[in-house]
Amino acid sequence: MTPAVFRPSSRLQTKLFVLTTLAGILGVIGLALFVWLVARDEGAPDPAGLALVVAVLVNAAWVIPVSVLIPPYCRSLVYEVREDEAIVRVGVISRSVKHVPYRAVTNLEVIRGPFDRLFGLGTLKVQTAGMSSQRGAEESLIGLPNVDEVYDRVAGALHRFRGGMGPDQASTEPAAAPPPVASASAIPPLLTPQDIRVTIDNREVLAVVEEILKEVRIIRHNVQ
Repeated sequence: MTPAVFRPSSRLQTKLFVLTTLAGILGVIGLALFVWLVARDEGAPDPAGLALVVAVLVNAAWVIPVSVLIPPYCRSLVYEVREDEAIVRVGVISRSVKHVPYRAVTNLEVIRGPFDRLFGLGTLKVQTAGMSSQRGAEESLIGLPNVDEVYDRVAGALHRFRGGMGPDQASTEPAAAPPPVASASAIPPLLTPQDIRVTIDNREVLAVVEEILKEVRIIRHNVQ
């Protein structure tokens, strides 16, 4: 099979801008209220004005860098589906290439949160044996407009990979991974479209912000 390459939709940028803006607004309101209460108790001459200035400056310190880095971050995302693994390439300044081998995959999950549905996007989470006891996924393919197509690609490649494994290879795989199968009817239930779980989950947004803030720290270090 020729490797299939996918990129997130440009609507991912819009989604992240909207979420960043909403987070910034909520941050300003919450911090302003806190500072206003403290300033009022301390007898400051203009507690409301002080609260607003502090809240705007503090939140601008992270909203502006994140907003600047969202477009190049989204453009840097590349997903590649191969015969034996899935690859995620990401990074603006610090470029990373993450390999997810099919031999360790234990679960595929399609996520469509409320903002994903609003912008017509989806996320494919690929979980491996090493992460089975943890809440997070090994890797997330975010911002996909054709998430069902990517799911089918990965599930099909995973089935072909396991179907081509010999008994000796199968015995060396992690116990949590489903055994190799040769017929389509024996594909583990987690790989059938009926088991795609559509849930309200935007944890991938936090992962994106964390990745972007990492880029901000690198920029600051280089400037210094």
